[in-house]
Amino acid sequence: MGTNRKTGLVLFGLRFCFLAGLAVGVSFEGMGAVNNHAAEFVRPAAAQETGESNLVQPRQPVAGPGGWSFSDIAHAVAPAVINVSSTRIVQERVQTSPFGSDPFFDFFGRRFFSVPRERRERSLGSGVIVTADGYVLTNNHVVENATEVLAYLPDGRQFNARIVGADPETDVAVLKLDSVNFPTIPFGDSDAANIGDVVLALGNPFGLGQTVTMGIISAKGRANVGMVEYEDFIQTDAAINPGNSGGALVDISGRLIGINTAIFSRSGGYQGIGFAIPANMAQTVMNSIIDQGRFVRGWAGITYQDLDPDIAPAFNAEGLRGALVNDVMDKGPGTKAGLQRGDIITALDGQEVTNAARLKYLIALAPSGKSVDLEYYRRGQKRQTSLTIEETPSEYIYLSDSSDEWVSQIEGVVVENITGHQAEQLGLRKGTAGVLVKDILARSPAAYSGLRAGDVILEIDNTPIENVEHFKSVASKAEGKKMILLIVRRGSLYYLSF
Repeated sequence: MGTNRKTGLVLFGLRFCFLAGLAVGVSFEGMGAVNNHAAEFVRPAAAQETGESNLVQPRQPVAGPGGWSFSDIAHAVAPAVINVSSTRIVQERVQTSPFGSDPFFDFFGRRFFSVPRERRERSLGSGVIVTADGYVLTNNHVVENATEVLAYLPDGRQFNARIVGADPETDVAVLKLDSVNFPTIPFGDSDAANIGDVVLALGNPFGLGQTVTMGIISAKGRANVGMVEYEDFIQTDAAINPGNSGGALVDISGRLIGINTAIFSRSGGYQGIGFAIPANMAQTVMNSIIDQGRFVRGWAGITYQDLDPDIAPAFNAEGLRGALVNDVMDKGPGTKAGLQRGDIITALDGQEVTNAARLKYLIALAPSGKSVDLEYYRRGQKRQTSLTIEETPSEYIYLSDSSDEWVSQIEGVVVENITGHQAEQLGLRKGTAGVLVKDILARSPAAYSGLRAGDVILEIDNTPIENVEHFKSVASKAEGKKMILLIVRRGSLYYLSF
């Protein structure tokens, strides 16, 4: 959950949470009754290899006395949309007093005495079965930090689900059910979906049971929503509510084109604006997790920004839409491709680049080693080049492992090792050790700490930082304590106190 300060709208991940001990009437029986099944996501090529006969067959709406009906499509895809119930252990400290209820000592008891306690928290979400051998797609926020995940199918079967892997920066997670011959939903091409297309959303809102709603695609390529790092959402007005996270967004052929993940709302409920992760993105992330254990992001060795109309004339780019290159890393893919600062990238492999977020998405999903064709403008002249995508260099997002609550003022900072070229650009002495602040997660403690992207952290509590791994170790030891950082910002040394 997060807050967009400019619009006042509230962004909700659609996981439905409740505490253990709270009774919720949930039925996991057959399709004839109310079902608590959530949609999980689909496995692409492997689904056809291991169980083609179990793929849900595409349908078309049919005309009837009352107009068009999508009943056949809903019944075709519903068996592969399941309920996902996850349990996690939350550590908390409860204030208590050894002096009983004596008001004289109550202040001291509350102030100096606390007892650690574990609390079980359950959440309900949705998921889509994507392969006949049991791979499931859902949202990372549905199963994040879960100690147990249960999957309930519409046919009444229940399975312990294993978390194969997850990628928080795209909010995609992959589960595995240990059986065969599962029903699945085939992938559609989310890039080919158009604004105005009719879609159905399936999931488990508020734990009520499997629910189908209808709407249209309201917009595509929604970025800067503020939920995850890599955003290229499909926006829909099909009703989506808490509990729909991980549910299926399907077209009228019964093909998966998105994974329901969030809503914009002032009230906490549906207000006509829902977001789904494009199926093409989910499929790419899933395949990488299954094959390599993690999502391997592409890297082009360049940094870029939106092409602001106010600065476009300075680059002879009036009327252009694209991403403005503001730095090219030494010996990186961009340098090898001949890119320069000031170039304006307008297309990658034939796909239009309208802004920096779109370019970031396209590069991240491109596999390492792939050669992509770039169209760009330099001083008003259109040019083309080929760029070979590489794997993103190692980086680290500092999030505490010791607690589910924020325990450090620098949690959410994204750091990476400093290259020799970066050190030279930053005016650091040759051989200077430390870590570079690459980014800061929105609404994390680090976002309000005074740290900025581009800072170099040299020391924590007078301990020189050698590299990313050393930073991780030193920062974790300082959790819950006051810390002092020595940083370099624009060539000057500063101390920051937290």
